[in-house]
Amino acid sequence: MCGIAGYIDLKEGASEDHLRRMVSPLLKRGPDDEGVLVNGAAGLLHRRLSIIDVHGGRQPITNEDGSLALVCNGEVYDYQRLRGKLRTRGHSFRTESDSEVLLHLYEEKGADFLEEINGMFAFAILHLGDNTLFLARDRFGQKPLFYAQEGDRIAFASGPQALVALPWVSDELDLTGIHDYLEYQYVPEPRSVYRGIGKLPPHCYAVWKGGDMDMHSYWSPFVGDGDKEDVGYREAAMNLRTSLQSAVARRMVADVPVGMFLSGGMDSGLICALAQQCSEQPVRTFSIGFPEQKYDERHIAERIAHRLGTEHHCKEVNPGDFRYIQKIARRFEEPFADASMLPTALLSAFTRQHVKVALSGDGADELFGGYYRYRVMHIMQALSLCPRSLRRAVGRTLLSVLPAKKEERTLAGQLRRLIEISQSDGIERYLALISRFPTSLREQIYTPQMHNAVRNCRDVEVLERFVRPHRRFVDTIMEVDISTYLNNDILTKVDRASMAYGLEVRSPFLDPEVAESALQMPYRWKQSGRRRKCILATAFSDLLPSDIFERSKMGFGVPLARWFRQEWYEQTRELLLEGELARSGLFKRSGLMSLLEAHAAEKGDYSYGLFALLILELWMQTYNYSLP
Repeated sequence: MCGIAGYIDLKEGASEDHLRRMVSPLLKRGPDDEGVLVNGAAGLLHRRLSIIDVHGGRQPITNEDGSLALVCNGEVYDYQRLRGKLRTRGHSFRTESDSEVLLHLYEEKGADFLEEINGMFAFAILHLGDNTLFLARDRFGQKPLFYAQEGDRIAFASGPQALVALPWVSDELDLTGIHDYLEYQYVPEPRSVYRGIGKLPPHCYAVWKGGDMDMHSYWSPFVGDGDKEDVGYREAAMNLRTSLQSAVARRMVADVPVGMFLSGGMDSGLICALAQQCSEQPVRTFSIGFPEQKYDERHIAERIAHRLGTEHHCKEVNPGDFRYIQKIARRFEEPFADASMLPTALLSAFTRQHVKVALSGDGADELFGGYYRYRVMHIMQALSLCPRSLRRAVGRTLLSVLPAKKEERTLAGQLRRLIEISQSDGIERYLALISRFPTSLREQIYTPQMHNAVRNCRDVEVLERFVRPHRRFVDTIMEVDISTYLNNDILTKVDRASMAYGLEVRSPFLDPEVAESALQMPYRWKQSGRRRKCILATAFSDLLPSDIFERSKMGFGVPLARWFRQEWYEQTRELLLEGELARSGLFKRSGLMSLLEAHAAEKGDYSYGLFALLILELWMQTYNYSLP
């Protein structure tokens, strides 16, 4: 895993000095080594976290005749098989690294080779003769790739801060990106927090030549309706077991120690069980525990570890320590407000003390129906037959008698949320379900300048781009989730939190073979009644204690609502009312204060909105930006 960057300037040429300006933000991603290449108008930069071919895999890498150069962030899991095929076809290799395989495949097939790569990656290939640049990302967007272009110039990097280090890349805030961030807890691609910087979407490649860029998609996470199964349920479960076993085995290949994230849930437990089957020695598993029992799963993780015979490591942490959020938020380079970033970063830091690579269970919920919201959306599809006016009238009556939502996870909070979303339809209903900072709240804190900047924004547009009709609307929602939430939230969180500590995280559930199979399974194989991820439980029922398959999903939750009323109240008040947000001219100080005080007085649970504002404030204190 690495940090990559580079740029082409057809007017002034490239310089090593400008490349050196881009290094600092990439150090955390690649602490082991550095490589630089300057070739006339173009320059490439690579910071390395050494995993494969530790001593020989330095980048940038060139091909045999010196016509191409590559910098890559990621891993190619089937590189040894591909290397063997390429050698039989006359290719020679200078290293034993997996990244060099990409370069030779590109020589042979151009962009078509992307369809056969099993890996996670973001890479750039430079044609040294005519400065054509080829950029690509993996299917799900596990590795990031930002870019900026202006006339005869283009630059790319693993993070936005390396780009704004260049003198011609603007640091002006994208206010639409900020508006979307408050709604979704992340800045949705293809936007970034800066107006002049974009994100290459997942499963896409781009070709830049002479100032023009063409972008293409080479894959699509299309969810099949599953009405015509090629195999039956039991056979599909057996096939899934075989493909996931292979996916885990592929991801255990490394020249450095490999460990496993282990929570108390099914997904990470299954990955650990399969990894232990692949290993002659006890695999190393890592968990963290919390002082607050409501959010603590360590005893379950320890029971799973004992059952599997792993070498288990556990550490108690307190993510409510305000110093953690200040430190972690500043390492993400872009505002990001999923509160599970806190325990994810703390787990990564703890794991990195022992190993350099860890396997995780990410992706299982989106592919196999692990979220409760899918069941909610499936059941509520029938409500569309009832007139909206009637639903709204009944909803107003019910909301008037329910107590205020003091905390999201309480029964009253969940009931209020279900009633609220019942009053919408289609993709708007889904947005109402996942929204953490709805328009009505944002309008209370926006100044006229911010209102004017986002007056034409439609929050639902972020989701609508990925809506395709399915017979069951829940299939549409699962497809949207893969293209938005999985990419922009889950995988972004894991990448930024782990790379902040020089840890590589691999996700077997996102293996192309596993994912393609899951995408084509019918919904009833994934959720049935209150059961979720049914086919996973069937396929692996012998590997974990039976009650693990029946447990409700806990996730990496943290008690935000309480923290903003107690431990974090004073510090948050000072930051929001006296900091960059209040001085920016984008947010009303009185509105920020009203939101905080309403939450403190338990008039509602505004913790998600407050957390998003707090993270934005810490980001603005850390990084350079200018206002439109």
